[in-house]
Amino acid sequence: MLPERRGVIEAFYGRPWAWNERHSMVDFMAEVGFNAYLYAPKNDPVHRNRWQDPYTTVEWTRFGQLAAHARRAGVEFIFGLSALAFRYTDPTHLAVLRAKLRAAQSNGIRSFALLLDDIPSRFENSEDVTAFPDLARAQAWLANELLADVDEAGEFYFCPTEYHGSGNSAYLWALGATMEARVRILWTGPDVCSPAISAADLRGVTDALRRTPALWDNFPVNDLDMQHDPHLAPLTHRSPDLLPASGGYFAAAGALPAASRLALRTTAAYLRRPDRYDPVASFQEAARASTATAQEAAAVMFLADLARRSPLVPRDQALHHSLWPAIDAFWAARGGAPASAGPDVPGRPPPRPVEADEAPLRQTVRDMELHAETLAHLSDAALRRDLAPWTAKLAGWARVAKYALGALDHPHDPRAREYVLEELALVRENFHWVAGDTFDTFARRCVWAAEAQAEGAQP
Repeated sequence: MLPERRGVIEAFYGRPWAWNERHSMVDFMAEVGFNAYLYAPKNDPVHRNRWQDPYTTVEWTRFGQLAAHARRAGVEFIFGLSALAFRYTDPTHLAVLRAKLRAAQSNGIRSFALLLDDIPSRFENSEDVTAFPDLARAQAWLANELLADVDEAGEFYFCPTEYHGSGNSAYLWALGATMEARVRILWTGPDVCSPAISAADLRGVTDALRRTPALWDNFPVNDLDMQHDPHLAPLTHRSPDLLPASGGYFAAAGALPAASRLALRTTAAYLRRPDRYDPVASFQEAARASTATAQEAAAVMFLADLARRSPLVPRDQALHHSLWPAIDAFWAARGGAPASAGPDVPGRPPPRPVEADEAPLRQTVRDMELHAETLAHLSDAALRRDLAPWTAKLAGWARVAKYALGALDHPHDPRAREYVLEELALVRENFHWVAGDTFDTFARRCVWAAEAQAEGAQP
């Protein structure tokens, strides 16, 4: 059974989406089956840091246009309210939030979310300490006050300050006991970015909150320390029994909306049929649906294989890409990698038996060049722009590998070895993650092997 609300959240740290990107996201959501859009970008200062500032008339017009577009598309637009250092005993603070809520309503918005995540878990004002028994009851009071201004046709969500974990805490039990039943509470699962979520993970928090939480799934969001990982991958490790145990499902998108849509397509597929969801097949379909040709789809999937690091991938599997057999076959054809080059890449998968052959790796390097060229000229300009840093990294590693092979093929040319090391330094300036140190290690091994050949051939 589909959850009632299947949403996308714009709530990352970093440059908020442009208005045209938001409208494009609404169209995409309607296409694949999402029906709610939660607006809450952390770096919109009037939303969060300077929440007491009013939005301009221009901005409210834009919000109204987006809400109207969403309504026509069958998507509920949910306006996020946040308040850093909110003073619960100061009536002017409540008045500011109420005024913002009512201004949104006057622009056609009927659903809201109060977001108190990523703030101190204690009172910041001494007067609040004496007025409320604890932070949970103060937040519940605030949510209930705002809820009173929301029409029955609208929805109201709340993101608590404690929004992940086992769910069994005095804070959550107090929220559940004092917050109006109509308030839907958001929950990210066992972790901020949960590697896996099942119905069992929601039992404790459901008991504490006295309601089934709406999931805020932090995938494919890639902000803060994840900004160099594209999260160009399918949703995984969400059990089929999860959706009936939740009160809605929201996927947190990243700052690159076109790139996020690849993963969001797989989330939509999971939401439609969780019992039959196939992550690999869903991502292949997402790549085809997001590109204009089979060649473009293949290039996207090639990049995704190499840039696989994400919270959904175990840390010890981030380097488990598909190129290792070709690399291992290459060195097997040469009697093994030079021992003088040091150990292999930490975290690589265990070597498997391969047939000694240099050809597959040489072809892989040519394929890397072609895929990088294809990605640099994707038909979808927005996707091309979003993937550009990772495309540049892929192209850089292709050059490094090509130069490394050239150094091996011309061992008597010391300048060829210097080219490899110079290019390595340039490529490593780009911190966007593509295959980790796979090609750095390969190239250095080639330099060592070329030096050994040159020395061995000397009289």
